[in-house]
Amino acid sequence: MNRITDDFFKSVSLGYKDAFEMMMKSTSDSIYFKDSQSRFLFVSDAQLRRLNEEDMQSVIGKSDFDFFSNDHAMKTFQEEQDIIRTGVPIIDKEEHAVFANGELLWSKVSRYPLYDHEQDIVGTWGISTDITKLVHAQEEVVQANTKLVALSLMDELSGLYNRRHFDNILKNTIDLYTRRSIGGLKADFCLIYLDIDHFKQINDTYGHVKGDAVIRYLGGQLLAYTRSSDYAFRYGGDEYALILQDTDLSSGKIIGERLRRLIEQNPPVIEGTTIPLTISLGIVEFQDEKTNSELVCKADKKLYQAKSEGRNRLCG
Repeated sequence: MNRITDDFFKSVSLGYKDAFEMMMKSTSDSIYFKDSQSRFLFVSDAQLRRLNEEDMQSVIGKSDFDFFSNDHAMKTFQEEQDIIRTGVPIIDKEEHAVFANGELLWSKVSRYPLYDHEQDIVGTWGISTDITKLVHAQEEVVQANTKLVALSLMDELSGLYNRRHFDNILKNTIDLYTRRSIGGLKADFCLIYLDIDHFKQINDTYGHVKGDAVIRYLGGQLLAYTRSSDYAFRYGGDEYALILQDTDLSSGKIIGERLRRLIEQNPPVIEGTTIPLTISLGIVEFQDEKTNSELVCKADKKLYQAKSEGRNRLCG
């Protein structure tokens, strides 16, 4: 290693030493030079700080195994040995390094072959730019965008999917079950429309704050009651919709009737006040309808029938 180190410093001294030293002290990038065994020959001040060392002598002769996790050090060693063997550099690779103390650092790294005066490859050199803050900022943007997408699909008051998502899911469900029926497969799903009986009276009697609480309560009940394969939506106002997948009309009626009884028998208690609550439901089974409006219109008519017949009932 001494010969290589001497050759390294000799090459630097040939007219470029002052500029080289200034660069190595002032750059914010981590620059390093290594021998054929991937041991450090020289590093920039930024690399010293990254390695949590104060002077060059404490680094020279050591390797990544002395500073980073074994997995990261081994991966870097193998890449550097490949460069020494092939002469092919690695340019602008994003990677994360875990220090021995567990600290995580993201970097954009380039690694190159290091040549001696005879143009033989005697080691590697590399430059690494810390992009940890950028990666964290990108992660925050992704999380924020994911949250915005979720919010765009959700009704904030009830906690259910909103009308916009209902339109998309119903269309996709109709398309899916249409393909199944064409293929000769069993293709049953049901759509339930329901609303709160006399909701205006609830608002007038108990106030809009408790009326909103009733909306939230029913949303929570629908989420708790429906199966993982089903979808629950707040269609608008005090109206809700359920899509029951792989469910024929007979089974759908059983589900709807159980839900009706559950709501009637478990009225919400809001700020110490029990608020009587019932719902009316209309249910239809998919029968090769081609559009949302066809199926929605049928379910709406069944809901209207339930309300006309005295409410607190299911019609289908």
